Amino acid sequence: MPKIIILPANVSAEVDPGTKLLDAGEKAGVEMEAGCFNCSCGTCVARVISGMENLSPPSDEELDVLDQWNKDPEKYRLTCCVTLDKGEVVLAQEH
Repeated sequence: MPKIIILPANVSAEVDPGTKLLDAGEKAGVEMEAGCFNCSCGTCVARVISGMENLSPPSDEELDVLDQWNKDPEKYRLTCCVTLDKGEVVLAQEH
């Protein structure tokens, strides 16, 4: 089962494949910040420490929002629209 680890809280949860990062973080017990829930505002941006290869590929909409926030899509993702598909992902909340 896929697993998410959230820093700096250092909490984790196993989730079903295809779970949005926002939902996975909440399952781990972290109140994840989000605004629009549809990949358009950037409020839910989080830094991926490791496991980027285990996430769904970014959509054009996500890439546009990350660009607006000057966030590198190789290091940051929007938790409201990205799914954890396999393996382990470590996220850092920076808000």
